[in-house]
Amino acid sequence: MQKFLYSFFLIILSLIVFIIVYLSTVGLETSRFNNIIIDSIKNKEPNIQLSVDKIKIKFDLKKFQVNFSALDPKIIYHDVRLPITEITIHSKISSILKSNNEISKVILSLQNFKTEDIKKLAIRIKPSNYKTFLLNNLNSGKIEKILIEIKLDENLKIYDYKISGSIKKIQVKIFDNLLVQDVNLNFVSDKNLTLINSISANYYGIAITNGSLSLKENKVIEAKFNTKFNLNETRINKLSERSNITFLKENKINVQGSLLHKFTLKIDKNFQLIDYDYKSTGNISDSKIILKEPLKNNFIKKKIKKILISKTNLEINLNKKKNNLLLFDGLYNLGSLDDKKFKITYNLDKKNPNYFIDFDLAENILLELINFKSNHKSRSNIKSDFNFTNKNFIFNYINFTEGKSSISIKDLNLNNKYEIKSISSIDVLTFNKNVEKNNFKIEFKKKISVSGKKYDTSHLFKQLSSNNKKNLLKNFTKDIEINIDRLITKSKLPINNFSLIGRINKGKFEKLSAKSEFSKNKYLDISLKNNKNNKKILEVYSDLPQVLLADYKFFEGIRGGKLLYNSIFNENESTSIVTIENFKVNKAPAFAKLLTLADLGGIADLLSGGGISFDILEIKMKNDNNVNTIEEILALGSSVSLLMDGYIEKKSGLISLSGTVVPAKTLNRLISKIPVVGNILVGNKLGEGVFGVSFKMKGLPGKIKTTVNPVKTLTPRFITRALEKMKK
Repeated sequence: MQKFLYSFFLIILSLIVFIIVYLSTVGLETSRFNNIIIDSIKNKEPNIQLSVDKIKIKFDLKKFQVNFSALDPKIIYHDVRLPITEITIHSKISSILKSNNEISKVILSLQNFKTEDIKKLAIRIKPSNYKTFLLNNLNSGKIEKILIEIKLDENLKIYDYKISGSIKKIQVKIFDNLLVQDVNLNFVSDKNLTLINSISANYYGIAITNGSLSLKENKVIEAKFNTKFNLNETRINKLSERSNITFLKENKINVQGSLLHKFTLKIDKNFQLIDYDYKSTGNISDSKIILKEPLKNNFIKKKIKKILISKTNLEINLNKKKNNLLLFDGLYNLGSLDDKKFKITYNLDKKNPNYFIDFDLAENILLELINFKSNHKSRSNIKSDFNFTNKNFIFNYINFTEGKSSISIKDLNLNNKYEIKSISSIDVLTFNKNVEKNNFKIEFKKKISVSGKKYDTSHLFKQLSSNNKKNLLKNFTKDIEINIDRLITKSKLPINNFSLIGRINKGKFEKLSAKSEFSKNKYLDISLKNNKNNKKILEVYSDLPQVLLADYKFFEGIRGGKLLYNSIFNENESTSIVTIENFKVNKAPAFAKLLTLADLGGIADLLSGGGISFDILEIKMKNDNNVNTIEEILALGSSVSLLMDGYIEKKSGLISLSGTVVPAKTLNRLISKIPVVGNILVGNKLGEGVFGVSFKMKGLPGKIKTTVNPVKTLTPRFITRALEKMKK
């Protein structure tokens, strides 16, 4: 009997051990616990419909618990079928023995959770930004797989969790019509840490790859990812739809390159951003900008139609400490054969943003005011440090260098109309073929002071007489003093010891007095003053007229003589008289063209020899905003005389002139003294004569038509004016 009991006990024990081993390894499939599990879940959440085929029971001897698992359960929550492939419930053996049915852990496996179903469930979520994002911004795609592990306390409240899975080809709407496409990632998350890796996406030509992100328990988010961008005109227009940057919309732009992004965010318990640090480094491998309207200005003759950028490093730094930086460092090209270096640094401080530029010039710059032209084939460089505040452009300095030449501007402040509000100083030192051309300094203090050794004025008068009404010194009312040892002129005749004192009011001279000398006993005097009618009177006297007239083709070839210029003017009109006495004309194109109208005795040929002598040239003009009226041009000489008048329209450039050329004034005088014949041909009355040639010239510049009447009796006005001058 004892032996039987011992054997029975061993059998029972072996059976129990077998059952335990079997249940802990293979498990037991049954449907007996279905109703218990279903009823337990419905009691907690009545909106869930659950049905399972069989439940597999396994023992976990280490944790002394029972695991209930069901494959492919059918779970419907608010009419949405949840794609759960497996559900596992862990319960302590002690609770089962006590009939408490306590659940300690639940594990859910989901696959192919479509965004359409996620949005249906999101409707049940309480109002929040998260809910709004799911409903409005989440488009097509799916969560490929999710593994959810939930740990519950005795009251079935979650005290710990772990979620992992992967997302494939999700589309997320950023703005109204901008989609981030093909979003792929893997993730794992618990209450202490969230990790996301293998992030990839595509955003209108911007490919995001190798992304990773971590969210730590202390609300610190760290992330990094790569971007490759290939943006054409269409993609850039799409990206800039919501912006007001007209430059991006009006011009054709193509950009290629890559960037590595890293950032750290710190948020508080209310999810408010308290700190951030963002860094991005990469390159622009190729970029092309084709401008709708070519850039042109007074400093660069060649119009800029396109801008090419290549091999350019790019760096971006943004952080809460405001050590913000945007850096470009590479090569650019304006359509020429050579690439030039450039560097742009932008300090993104919101209160005082600061720019630094350093680039070699790709085109020649022309500064006509000082007759300087750079040579881009040699190294020409510009550096500047500037910022924008209250619609003003503040340049701490602008430095230009080329070989031994340099131009430096300090503390330049421009308003939004590019007018100078203030400036500290300008230093100019330029050379042409190693010959010094400019060497002077301008200081803006209580008064404007200009001093130095040389100033090249070759194009100064052309600039002063141009129609450009831009007044860069509009905001200046100061005394001015100029002392320059030598002025270089277009006529190659220098002006020495030039000194000027005066005053400018809103950028314009209201009075001045200037004196200088060409050589011994050859002087230049200039004065400006106001008269009683609120008009200004400008008087210029020069012992060498060609120095002041070199920019005007009509006067080209004038040698010797004395010049007196008198002008009375205001903002709207002027009346001027130019008088030149006792001079010669040699190789003067304008005079030559007029004289060939007569072509008697080869008078025009004299211009290629010793020249033609004139007693006097007097020009009377009136100018207003619409037209330059030439009231009279009178030239009297022993070989030829001229009288003409007309006008030039300012807007259209239309020229209309008429007059009379007398090739031999002396010949008419001799004929008048011949008895009988002189009375017949010339007459006894004042203003009668012969051998005058009448002409008319009219048309736009380059298309002027000339008509000539080669034989005509001189007009009384011609002879009257000639006699008046002869008497004087």
